[in-house]
Amino acid sequence: MTKQVKKPDRREYTFMLVPHHGQAGVRSIHVPILAIKCLAAALCLLVVVVIGGVVSYRHTTVTAGMEKAELEQLKQVNGSQVKQIEDLAKSTAALEQDMERLNTLDAEIRHIVNENDNGSTSRAGLTRMTPGSAQYTGQGGPNPPSLEEMGQTLEDLKKNMAAREQSLLALKEELLAKQARAAVTPSIWPANGQVTSRFGYRSSPWGRGSDYHPGIDIASDYGTPIVATADGTVVHSDWSSGYGKLVEVDHGNGIVTLYGHCSQLLVKSGDYVKKGQVVAYMGSTGLSTGTHVHYEVRVNGTAVNPDKFL
Repeated sequence: MTKQVKKPDRREYTFMLVPHHGQAGVRSIHVPILAIKCLAAALCLLVVVVIGGVVSYRHTTVTAGMEKAELEQLKQVNGSQVKQIEDLAKSTAALEQDMERLNTLDAEIRHIVNENDNGSTSRAGLTRMTPGSAQYTGQGGPNPPSLEEMGQTLEDLKKNMAAREQSLLALKEELLAKQARAAVTPSIWPANGQVTSRFGYRSSPWGRGSDYHPGIDIASDYGTPIVATADGTVVHSDWSSGYGKLVEVDHGNGIVTLYGHCSQLLVKSGDYVKKGQVVAYMGSTGLSTGTHVHYEVRVNGTAVNPDKFL
């Protein structure tokens, strides 16, 4: 059987160009069908390319829009995180100031109670390691906290520090009040020397049986300093009958102290004196058998045993 060979298509299309009246004759243009097919294929290819370009452009545009939206979202998230970090930094700075204030308050309270901290023991009772004494190098810990956890931790610290500050302030006020009460409460000896008479009934130094002695007598050398036994206001500094030269100090709360038989008075009425301040010198003025100071404590006008305040 003989195989038929396909002959090339030699058909063609004829295009006739008819001019207007008065011009040259009719022209004929012969276009092979193969050329038309090639032109049609080229047009189809061009359409496909154009459509592909449009689709690709639209896809690129959509993708770019999505990427732009994601970028804007990332910018917002980053901006939010930056603000959170800034807020945390401000909160940390505020906490540092709070800690400084609490440390100052703690130091003031320690000064009030005269407490010495040698730094070897912590408030929890654990022994602190001194610098350079570490013998081990083990380290570790959990995963780093998130921003939310850090923020919560800072809030908890703020609340705890506020509570601690209020507690320390209350303690400080209490200690100051206690210190103020102690300052105006007679609690020291008015002078150095030997006690020659106690409070209460005693044998009369003038040989007349016994008499009631409303204070204590402390004898020493002439001119021995006499000090106020508490803070207070001088309400009398002058001669007073059998007391001789007398200093009387009002300490408030109904408590008054008297220092009699002085040789010289160093304060005047209206002066405010501190505990331990020299107010007079020892002598033997008034009704006295020798150099001494008569020390007397009165509560609401009644003489009480000074031993209760020493």
